[in-house]
Amino acid sequence: MNKLSVGDRVRFLNTVGGGTVKGFLNKQLAMVEDEHGFDLPVLISECVVVEAAGNDKLGQLSDDDELTSKEHPPQEKPEAKVTATEIPEETREGEKITTCLAFLPTDVKNLSTTGYECYFVNDSNYWLFFNYMSRENNSWKSRYSGSVEPNTKIFLEEIGKEQLNELEKVSVQFIAFKHNKPYRFKNPCSVELRIDTVKFFKLHSFRENDYFDEDALLYYIMRSDQPERELLVSAGEIERALREKE
Repeated sequence: MNKLSVGDRVRFLNTVGGGTVKGFLNKQLAMVEDEHGFDLPVLISECVVVEAAGNDKLGQLSDDDELTSKEHPPQEKPEAKVTATEIPEETREGEKITTCLAFLPTDVKNLSTTGYECYFVNDSNYWLFFNYMSRENNSWKSRYSGSVEPNTKIFLEEIGKEQLNELEKVSVQFIAFKHNKPYRFKNPCSVELRIDTVKFFKLHSFRENDYFDEDALLYYIMRSDQPERELLVSAGEIERALREKE
């Protein structure tokens, strides 16, 4: 097995790219941060170290380094210690993916001034590698990207009252997979949502739910493998419907 340590810079053996080792998921998989800042699960056997942790470039010793290495032979680098990831408890319902964004006020008694916490909920038996974005003019801004374990939730960000307008149009994309076991193929998901920021100031918008002890405002991304779709009706369609009623 390749010897990897957290902080090593690696290139991928059979594909273009590389990055920095951030940690280990199990004995076969390392989490590598690529040049764009995305965390990618990669087989350790597919990683080739090009620069060890501590900025020691492999195969590029200076004359002084070579003399020093002869006088003081380096100790053998210990093999990276990895801890096997616990197998998450699976449920029958979890084979169909349900995900949502959840918003919780930090001070529910002062909705006119409070900030909000945003979470991504993964209600499924699958690992999800996802990207959470907001729209700015004609482009998109990534607000959080990473992976989330099965049947859990992850904190994304804290939002101030003055930042709510940034969330009027958001999008979440993800791919689903399982570690070290066969699984049913799931299509990649890409969903755009319109967030009604007026709801953040109404107490009844925050409701009892299955994921938090506190009341929360939920925006579903996918329910039982079915992506949420916006219901967009044009002005022309509304006008035609009114004429038909007449």
